[in-house]
Amino acid sequence: MLRANEPSRQLSTGHTGRGVLTDSGPGAVAEHDEERGGTTVSRRFGDVWICVMEGGPSQVFRPGRPGPADETYLRVLRPLVGEVHVEQDGRQAVACSSRLVCYDSSRRHRITMPEDFRMVTLALPHRSIGLTPKESELLTARVWHGSQGVGALMSELLAGLERYGEEVDTAIDLLGGSVAGLAGALFAERIRSAAAATGAGRQTLMVNVQAFIRENLAVPELSPVAVAQQHNVSLRYLQKIFNEHNTSPARWIRDERLARCRSELADPGLAHLSIAAIGERSGFYGASHFSRLFRDRYGVTPREYRKNTRPSALTA
Repeated sequence: MLRANEPSRQLSTGHTGRGVLTDSGPGAVAEHDEERGGTTVSRRFGDVWICVMEGGPSQVFRPGRPGPADETYLRVLRPLVGEVHVEQDGRQAVACSSRLVCYDSSRRHRITMPEDFRMVTLALPHRSIGLTPKESELLTARVWHGSQGVGALMSELLAGLERYGEEVDTAIDLLGGSVAGLAGALFAERIRSAAAATGAGRQTLMVNVQAFIRENLAVPELSPVAVAQQHNVSLRYLQKIFNEHNTSPARWIRDERLARCRSELADPGLAHLSIAAIGERSGFYGASHFSRLFRDRYGVTPREYRKNTRPSALTA
């Protein structure tokens, strides 16, 4: 998000939600939860925040914003015009064109745009990607070239969100899950490549465990014990690494199942499936049990949620 540092500067927005700093002086990349001293431009896709920023030469310094893993963010920048310099954790990275670079909002960092720029920023809470702020040091101020593999997919996705964000507003929850899943794969790829050199065993295990859970949500036998056995660790150790993220394996499995159900309930392509069938696709057997858990998590029943997110309801 782009915010003016001085009252005389204004951030203008159009119907697409894009922001333009109308002055080429110092600008600020603001955390989405900071006090809004002007106009803030952003879109939220589930737990994911997407921001489009545009302006002149700028430099931003932040001392860091420590906090719980559901209140601090790992951010991925994708320049569209110009380049961006990221300094964090004793490193400096330069990204331009289709390249990606990330930083952690919970720790000291400096972001520099030496020329006119336009970029897309993706922000994900640490909780959603299974990394503590400390563990994200393996990812910060490092460049993904965005020309092959998962990096290329993420680069194109962010560019597409900038171009077509308005058209995908009716699929916010579904898209949020897709973006978070792709970001998780991107981070897992980088962590695995760095683990051997750094001894980052716990980070790698956590990312792999979360990927395994997401791939097996429909399996009714999926449980913390089964996950621990699959990864050759004790249940106690598995609980310990999840506890570092203020959750437990059982709670994380349940919340991921509910998040997938919410996405599928909002998907027009799955409107032919019953509520019970949606629940079963994510491992919930028993419509009343599924409905109770969903209501406890989101404040409405699955049926009410589906009704409220129908395309006709969204576009009316």
